Amino acid sequence: MTRRVFAKATAVVTTSLAILGTGAVAAFGSGSGGIAPGGGTTTTTAPATTAGGVFPVRARHTYGDGIGAGRGHQGQDILAKCGKPIVVALPGRVAYVAYQSAAGNYVVIHGAGGRPDTVYMHLLHRTTLRTGQRVSAGDPLGLVGQTGDATACHLHFEMWSSPGWEKGGSLMDPLPFLKRWDRAS
Repeated sequence: MTRRVFAKATAVVTTSLAILGTGAVAAFGSGSGGIAPGGGTTTTTAPATTAGGVFPVRARHTYGDGIGAGRGHQGQDILAKCGKPIVVALPGRVAYVAYQSAAGNYVVIHGAGGRPDTVYMHLLHRTTLRTGQRVSAGDPLGLVGQTGDATACHLHFEMWSSPGWEKGGSLMDPLPFLKRWDRAS
């Protein structure tokens, strides 16, 4: 019985790694805890690589608060001057374009081909992207802003595993991806 449970767990992890891309390595941490938008419990998962991604801020930048940050922060802040360009980090389909009092102007991209969902918050203006629109990595998304509950110009960037941000996926630590994409840009 124990072998079957182990084999099943191994199959789930192997399938998850295959979805994340060739050479993906998952490092599972304790996570920040909390509730995902879809009602599931969040867990921080930090795969080392995802093919086809680009760094989302196209300007000089620094890294700000990351996962947790002593207050349940669920993403990675990238500080840059307001008005600097933001591009799509991973290909997919636009799932949400909205404004929320804490997130400000935000966009959720449902990952294509089993890739993670990506979330972009505090945009200077509402994006010109439309719900349902397909996007590629590097496509223009918006501008760095300070909308919602933000105290400085920055992009708040999140990544969520399948089944996605709104459907109970798990929060992923985007910092390893961002640093890799940053070095490559």
